[in-house]
Amino acid sequence: MQILCTPPARALRFVLLSPAALALSLALSACGGGSGSDGSATTPPATAASAAMVQETSSNTSVVPAASTEALSEAIDTTAQMAIEAGQASRTFNCAGGGSVQYQVTGPDLALLTNGAFDTGEVYTLTYSACKRAVGRASVSGTLTLTVNNATATHWELATTTSSLIVALPRGSVTLNGASTVTRDIVTNGATTVTTTRWITPNFTVATAFGGRSSTFTFSDVDRTRVVTITGGTVTSTTHSGKCTLSATLPNGSFTVTESTTGIVTFDANGVPTAGIWTYLLPHNTIVVTVGNGVATVTVDWGPDGSIDRTYTFQINDLAAQAG
Repeated sequence: MQILCTPPARALRFVLLSPAALALSLALSACGGGSGSDGSATTPPATAASAAMVQETSSNTSVVPAASTEALSEAIDTTAQMAIEAGQASRTFNCAGGGSVQYQVTGPDLALLTNGAFDTGEVYTLTYSACKRAVGRASVSGTLTLTVNNATATHWELATTTSSLIVALPRGSVTLNGASTVTRDIVTNGATTVTTTRWITPNFTVATAFGGRSSTFTFSDVDRTRVVTITGGTVTSTTHSGKCTLSATLPNGSFTVTESTTGIVTFDANGVPTAGIWTYLLPHNTIVVTVGNGVATVTVDWGPDGSIDRTYTFQINDLAAQAG
């Protein structure tokens, strides 16, 4: 992995090669010095984020909120497909892509319970066991309760409660615990369908299992939107926007960070950021991550006082691989 740490103009530039996460942290820690208002090298204040913490915060906050939004969206998509396949108000059956589900729906209009669509007032309770709504889709295990507060053919307003709901994504599994409000809008134009999912919750817990690592994150003040464009049955674009506060205890220490996107950020099919700007507010530091052309440029403002005190450059695949 190539790590480029850029101190102020008067300091030295280091380029180190390291294939391992431990060596990465050591390499980042080697980047010293800071910048005063006149650009001269200064000693970092005691409250300055360490190089290892900057890397760990950047990797997790650029990946984990988006992966969590995707996981919940996939669980809702799976539930909508189960409503189509169930054919009954209560049934245990095999899922089309593998696994099984215990399915139950109740609601104010008995005639609508088996119509294969979400209807206002319905409550869905599902216990999944490695259920895939189609071959190649995410595997879902655990319990989901979904209440339909409002529904039309193109707009849903849902209340969800998840209990140890495990969703297997390309980079690893995400376990969801908590209650949320989710809205979904679907716009179809010819062969193209654009699905917009907005996730809102005051508190939520997410556990990740990525790359052989297991971590738990506490979310608060979540308001995130995911937009997926499908053309001819193929996903052609996935974007995210929004904000949340994320807390975690990780190998390089505990952190609480408020994350927000500047406009829209994009991801590939494996959940790796491909373009966009993220801003992370820590108690004494502001971190800004800018992604483009396979590279993440991370700037750090100690204080913060409006000046850039450190700049780090990562290959985005390497940075994203450290998440979780």
